[in-house]
Amino acid sequence: MNKILVTGATGPQGEAVARHLLDAGFKVRTLVRDPSKAKDLADKGAEIVRGDLDDADSVADAVEGQDGVFLTVGFFTGTHGQARTVVDAAAAKGVRRIVWNVAGRVQEQDIGNPAVDKWRPILADLKAGGVPFTVLQPTVYMENFLNPAIIKEVVEKDVLAYPMPDAAHTQWISHQDAAAYTVAAFERDGGDSAVVDVSGPEDLSGAQVAERFGKALGRRITFRPMPPEEFARTFPPGLDPAPIVTHYTNVFAHPEIMTSNVDHEAALRLLPVTPLSFEEWVRMYRDAFTAR
Repeated sequence: MNKILVTGATGPQGEAVARHLLDAGFKVRTLVRDPSKAKDLADKGAEIVRGDLDDADSVADAVEGQDGVFLTVGFFTGTHGQARTVVDAAAAKGVRRIVWNVAGRVQEQDIGNPAVDKWRPILADLKAGGVPFTVLQPTVYMENFLNPAIIKEVVEKDVLAYPMPDAAHTQWISHQDAAAYTVAAFERDGGDSAVVDVSGPEDLSGAQVAERFGKALGRRITFRPMPPEEFARTFPPGLDPAPIVTHYTNVFAHPEIMTSNVDHEAALRLLPVTPLSFEEWVRMYRDAFTAR
């Protein structure tokens, strides 16, 4: 397997995947709506193809001749129909593997959040599509802390705020590690399919995350559980805040929703990677969290 189509390559997850694939020696084609936003990937050696997941013809053209497809569906704006278009094109064009990063965990039944409820029918399409697949179910991204409002409070007050109750703990993962798991999935031999829970190496509460920030930044950082409504206000205009508020309100009422119990070692046996610790991740972004 050598040629991989990457969807969502101008987003943070897709771009990380494209870069990791290129670094690993794969030939990468990206499907993007605006090629000007993928100039850095083009400079790195990726083939940039204009298209849209809502346009079946452009998806089919992009899939043509590819060995594998990386699928990501926008959390708020992506649809089940977009994913089905990719799955159908992959089956028609003889793709050998689809790797889908869910950006969460597929639920067994609808939970009333459209952003999450679309994942279950996508998984059903993959199972029925006939193309071997690897579904990656990451925990919670460390990059969520790059929200400008969160950064501002760390810089100005030495306070790390996040909508996470004290009782919850999560095995945080970085975009870089999710991309590394993706590369490992494409490197696997065989025609088997798998759904794999993936995470970073540490299981941390909010207070423990703040402690890791403090070690990396060289100063004491305290944790503040951010109310869901406040968190929703930190997102860009145009996004419907209701799913965000609903999800995190449920998290505060039921901390087990955010609490993860991933068998990290089992994931590493299947997909060998070297994940970042939280302190290592913070050190990568030290300048962002330091007053100038």
